[in-house]
Amino acid sequence: MKILLILILMFMINAIDAAPLKIISSCQMNDNTQTMLLAKASAEGNRFYLQIDGKLRRAFTDMPNTDFVGDVATTKCDKGLFIFAITYGPPYLKGVVIRKNPVTHIVERIDFAEKALPLLVYFNNDMMRLVIPNLGNEVNTKYLVYDFHAGKGQDNEAHGVNFKPATMGFSVLQLNH
Repeated sequence: MKILLILILMFMINAIDAAPLKIISSCQMNDNTQTMLLAKASAEGNRFYLQIDGKLRRAFTDMPNTDFVGDVATTKCDKGLFIFAITYGPPYLKGVVIRKNPVTHIVERIDFAEKALPLLVYFNNDMMRLVIPNLGNEVNTKYLVYDFHAGKGQDNEAHGVNFKPATMGFSVLQLNH
């Protein structure tokens, strides 16, 4: 009987703690499936999750031991690309560009943390490239570029450039925030 009582109390505590997930934004991927950004409110702010192919996971997976909590700064869904960013501690924004590769239908993503919102996303069947204005001046360039290569993943670090990359061989999505 004591064990049953303990189990009931544990269930009640978990039910009280389990704030509902709220849909923030949804995006149709190029394979016609929906990806959703969801948030769970807490005293510190919102915790974010992605639902992809019916599976729920934390939105930010590049730093698994960090709990990113904040408010939505931007979301955009266009051309099978889902882009979102949150404010999580001034002056930085934490964000993701996610898609399903048009050939393999494998989920591909670029994770970023910068002081500015992304400006452009370049993409083709083999690559995604994210261009962000360099407001932090961590490097002496005008833009920071994050690359994702199909089959290899995201480069370890962004690289700086002074001019927007060439568009030849890419479709380009302009991000107006």
